[in-house]
Amino acid sequence: MKKAWLSALLSLTVVAGVGSTALGEGSMRVFMGGERIVNSMGSSNANSVEDLVNKMGGFANYDQGSGKMEIIKPNVNILVLEGIQQTRNKTVVFSNPIKGYSDKNVPRTFNAFVEVDNAPVAKDLRMQLVLISPEGKEVDKGKEWKYSTQNANSFYFSEPFVSTKLESYGTYTIQVRMKTEQFKSYVVVGENTFTVGR
Repeated sequence: MKKAWLSALLSLTVVAGVGSTALGEGSMRVFMGGERIVNSMGSSNANSVEDLVNKMGGFANYDQGSGKMEIIKPNVNILVLEGIQQTRNKTVVFSNPIKGYSDKNVPRTFNAFVEVDNAPVAKDLRMQLVLISPEGKEVDKGKEWKYSTQNANSFYFSEPFVSTKLESYGTYTIQVRMKTEQFKSYVVVGENTFTVGR
């Protein structure tokens, strides 16, 4: 996954950065996980890089003063299951992963289990699950989960979707969206799909 990120950013550097730094504007250095991945790119490309990083499920923090852009890419896994239980000794038990349903217009109850690693460090990190129909419309939205990741940036949570009516045949997507006090807009950081129909 990191290689895909690096190649996308390096492609952007070649396309967008070559002409702009030749014009004499300020330069920007791009880091990911503390490792420098781009030495010099025109600082006018900062907004374009931020947009690209957001679309790829990450966050970009650009400091104009230092010319440093830090990319944060949370590692998010999501499972769609019939059930999730936690035993007395805190063991999490999953039952029946869901690949799909054969019929539409039947109320369905299922659970989403989300595991997050490498979340952005924040006092107020927000997460939300959103169910998207095959037509791209929001079917259901979970509650907004709040975390502080100042001491630990790994956590998990689960959320049920109860009696959810799936009205269309096709592929449904459960998106995991994240934002912090520093990044005001939600970014889709992970997703999983299931189908309705044969």
